[in-house]
Amino acid sequence: MAGKSKQKTIRQSAENSNAPKPSVGKDAAGFGLGGFEGADRCDIRIDTDLEGIRLPALSGLAKGDVLRIATEFVGRHPIAVAIRSDEMIVGALAAFQNYANFLECLQSGVKYAVTVTQLGQGHCHVIGGRTA
Repeated sequence: MAGKSKQKTIRQSAENSNAPKPSVGKDAAGFGLGGFEGADRCDIRIDTDLEGIRLPALSGLAKGDVLRIATEFVGRHPIAVAIRSDEMIVGALAAFQNYANFLECLQSGVKYAVTVTQLGQGHCHVIGGRTA
């Protein structure tokens, strides 16, 4: 087979590239969440509708308002809630990508905030992420 160069396999090409290497079963913090080495597991983007809207708190909101995120407990289970500047809970955050990881980060002291992007009767959509 003179004159033919040996082709690299996909695995060899990936191993030789300068791209971030996927971790095997663990993220950079060792939590077994997958991802890439060096990635910040708490740098999570939030883009969701609030659940369990509290109508009195919703009535005073406007598009562009910033809500801080905090943890409340229902029984022994933590949930993330969006809170107005006057400490009224507007609603809960649920069912978005990395929610379980998000709750762990929130409970460990990572701060998050969201901005109201859509409002309707009994509806509030927010977008945000980590603040500190």
